[in-house]
Parts: sequence; structure tokens; C-alpha cells
Amino acid sequence: MLSKNLPHREEYVRKKRKQRIIKYSVFISFFLLVLGVASYISHRPELRVREVVLNGGVLVSEGEVVEASTKYLSGSYFFLFPKNNTFWYPKNGLKIFLKDSFKRIDTIEVYLDGPNKISIDITERKPVAIWDNGVGGTYFIDINGIIFSPAPTFSGNAYLKYYGLVEGNPIGQEYIVASDFHSITAFIDNVKTNSVHPIHFIAKTKNSFSLVLFGGTEIYFDNKVSLDVLAENFKALLKTPELVVSKDGSLPAEYIDLRFGNKLFYKLRSD
Repeated sequence: MLSKNLPHREEYVRKKRKQRIIKYSVFISFFLLVLGVASYISHRPELRVREVVLNGGVLVSEGEVVEASTKYLSGSYFFLFPKNNTFWYPKNGLKIFLKDSFKRIDTIEVYLDGPNKISIDITERKPVAIWDNGVGGTYFIDINGIIFSPAPTFSGNAYLKYYGLVEGNPIGQEYIVASDFHSITAFIDNVKTNSVHPIHFIAKTKNSFSLVLFGGTEIYFDNKVSLDVLAENFKALLKTPELVVSKDGSLPAEYIDLRFGNKLFYKLRSD
């Protein structure tokens, strides 16, 4: 009985296999057809980005941003779907790419502004100080301690100079963490209220600093305690008769050391 039913069983298996092959072939053909139609439609000019506009740029060139954006949006996904299709263009990727390419950009927003136009709104970093590499190279620092652009040579003391810590190409590097940079900036501003004139700041390590004043006095300090407390200590120390601020804003001290809490040390110049 088994041998008589075997041919029927084999015929049944062949028919089922053939049906599966036809089924899969129809499915794959339909899938490829849909894929092809979708690819064709996605390449239609009316569905693609044809214009990029920059808003808010002053030192960041619109031409450079447009060129970089166009290049980033060129090409396709899987050789089928253009990246610059307005339905799926890589918005977040473009934002990250532009911020990485143009260090002057502080904040950025990218959005569709019409059927075929992308608008890019930016704010630029504003310089508050200069980092000096010690060998003639100067760079702007923004309010968060980011070194973002080469700086020209300034006469006088238009910007306070910062030294130390950074190695290699400084563009895009963080001079010091933002919270510490904010505290140091506030400390320096507090020091200025005492009629003295800071000239430059030196970070010997991330926790040990000195501030050089006009006239050469050097203030040693660290961030073990609040810099607001150190600023008050400095103000109190200037009430010492030997440390009277002169009319030109200089002090008679070679250095002032604020690193030991309420124990304040200073050394007067020998002359």
C-alpha cells in the first residue's frame, strides 16, 4: 500500500512546491514593482529639495553653508531613494554635520519652508575672550568656553587672554568645562570691581589657576571652594594698608595666594 501511494505523495509535494514558488515569485515581483514605482516617484523634481537658505549668518557664509548642505544631501539610500527628498531628508544629520563643519554656529534649526526649500536658522557664537597658544596663535572663546575661530591680533586689552590646557588644533575644543568657565568669568568680573585690571588668565591644570593683573601682580587660586568666596577674600585683603591700589590700577604685590581658605598670603615687591 505504501509503494502505491508514494507517487501520489510525490506529485502532491511537487504541486505544493510549485504553488509556493509561484506565490513567492508573485510577491517578489509585486514588491519590486512597488519599490520601482516608489523610487521613480521619489526622484520627481517636485518632491526634492531645490533651494537652501541661511538665516542669521553674519560671519558664517551663506554660500558655504548652501554648498555644504547640498553636498550632504546628495546621493541616495540603497541607490534607490534620493537623500534630498523632502519627505525623508536627514534633518538631524544635517544639523549635526553643519555644526561640526562650521564651529562659529552656536544654535541651529533646520526646517522645510515650502515644498522644495530648506531654511536653516542659526545663531553665531559671540567671542568673550581669546585663547593664546603661546607661540603667536590666538583664537576666540565663547561664553561656554568653546574655542571656535582664529582671532586677529588686537592692540590693547580688547579681550582677556587665556593660556594653557589645550593641545593640538584648538578649533572646536572646550577650553574648560562650561560651568567652571562661567565661575572663572564671574570671579574675574568680581576682581575688576576692585579697580584692578586683569590682563590674562593661566590654567596650570583644570583645577589650579592664576590671574595676572596690570602691573604684574599674579593671583593664585583654585576651585576647591566657591570662587565667589575667593572674590570676597580678595576684596577683604585689599583693605590691608600695604595693598592699596594705585591710580593706574596696579598693586604693590608680586603675588597674592588665595588657595588656602581664609588664610590669605601675599608677597610685596622688594622695590
